[in-house]
Amino acid sequence: MQAYCRRCGEFFSEELSSFLEERDLYGCRVCQKENVYLDRVFLGFQYAEPISTLIERAKFGGDFVIAYKLGRLLRLILPSLPVEYDLACAVPLSVERFKQRGYNQAEIMLWGYLGKRPKNDLLKRVKNTRPQTELSRKERLQNVKSAFEAKSDLLGLRVLLFDDVMTTGATLRECAKALKKAGAKEVVALVLARACY
Repeated sequence: MQAYCRRCGEFFSEELSSFLEERDLYGCRVCQKENVYLDRVFLGFQYAEPISTLIERAKFGGDFVIAYKLGRLLRLILPSLPVEYDLACAVPLSVERFKQRGYNQAEIMLWGYLGKRPKNDLLKRVKNTRPQTELSRKERLQNVKSAFEAKSDLLGLRVLLFDDVMTTGATLRECAKALKKAGAKEVVALVLARACY
């Protein structure tokens, strides 16, 4: 997989990746410019075949078994993360989308990764948003702004936040922002696949 910033998930060259890791630096020029809220990002795959088709089946084809198996596959390539966390949660769906699908594919994938059911009450989506795939980068950032709220009793806790696909990182940043606002000490993202924008 292409080298990426361990703080925000932005892709960059292998040479730059080695340089930063040798110096224990994780931020890139993108994260230096904005408050990312995420402390680290771990990516499993690039959003390409066959992973992209499997994600589409899990998301839109009603195949929650594939969602679980994708989580297990992620566990094979990232058996342990070099960070500690107290709680794990997935990016929540809107009530409307949850009713359409019958499940949150990201939650099922995280369940597969963890081997146990994750917390599903840490975050809630408080604003219905348009699907991010239909929007430009600028529209994506606006679309999810203030779309999430977190439980208020996360003081000092470290949270692992999971999503199936990351493109601009807008959704993960807004979720991390809500978690930090609720007192989370650290928010680390785990993403099944990173799409190029």
